[in-house]
Amino acid sequence: MNSPEAVASPQRQHWMDLLRGGAILLVIAHHLRLVQQVWDGSTPHAMVVLSEATAPFRMPVLLFASGLLLARSLEKPAGRYLTGKASALLWPWLLWSAVMLSILGWEHGTDPLWWINGVYTWFLFALFLYYVVGLLTRWIHPAWLALLSVAGWTAMPLLGIEHDVDGPRPDKFLYYAVYFFAGAALRRILAARTVPLPVLLPALVIVAAWAGYAAHVDLEPRIPVIAQLVALIGVLAAIGVAQRLPRVLPVRGIEWLGRSSVVPYLLHLPVIEFLGRHVDLAAGPASFVLYFLVTLGVCVLGILLGPMTAFLYTFPVRRRTRPTPVSTVGAVPERRYTPVG
Repeated sequence: MNSPEAVASPQRQHWMDLLRGGAILLVIAHHLRLVQQVWDGSTPHAMVVLSEATAPFRMPVLLFASGLLLARSLEKPAGRYLTGKASALLWPWLLWSAVMLSILGWEHGTDPLWWINGVYTWFLFALFLYYVVGLLTRWIHPAWLALLSVAGWTAMPLLGIEHDVDGPRPDKFLYYAVYFFAGAALRRILAARTVPLPVLLPALVIVAAWAGYAAHVDLEPRIPVIAQLVALIGVLAAIGVAQRLPRVLPVRGIEWLGRSSVVPYLLHLPVIEFLGRHVDLAAGPASFVLYFLVTLGVCVLGILLGPMTAFLYTFPVRRRTRPTPVSTVGAVPERRYTPVG
């Protein structure tokens, strides 16, 4: 995830923003589908299919995109690196977990596992752990760490430990590590060239088949090694498509959302829960679209209000004031978020 006020430069890889923005939209649709099923009893079948078909790829895309920024982050001194990650990841993880605690019930607060992996903020905590591992192993190529996560996930049943990705036990931290470190490993290659068509076209076929299988079984496939490999292929396919899309207005809009991805990621679920609990509309396509647009509108508003609400997404630190040059007297200071990722 990235800063809500990251400014594009001529060298900016716009496909990274598009990748994050597209994944965020899918996450919003997925959570809306789940909440609508709970509170309204049903949701459009097309949204169920979309949710299940994209389940193997949504979070891998976000983690891969964060891993792409690991090398740049490691250029900072270790103290500044850890302080920045704690400010931009641990603070919103704790704050927004508390927000969800007030919505879902205070009784969850007594369970340490709930804080770690009981709600959607697990993603931020996992990212923090991955960044810490990246710092401690900075002399090891990230590809080895990605392979190690695959080996560890595969070995769990062999050691008598059953997988529990959907429960509060943080097994998913090991499962998803491959995508973060694969992103770090492939950063230079993907920044330098477009995914070749001979790679992209077969990847799209594989992804379509796997997505169809996931939708058919109504469950995200968790086959050791194969599931992680196919999800990686899916990420590369998404990158190849994003690199080739013309930057028309809707694409630029998704890019803009992706540049500020931490805000919609954190805002969307409380908004959806509020709508599901307090707005009484008949379940159906119309209500789904309405809820989606309202949620997206609140997320956009959150991004626009970013300079005034930065404390919601990164720990508020009072910066030392420096003497203002005469040439800038009267200029309005611009407040920026610490980048997430």
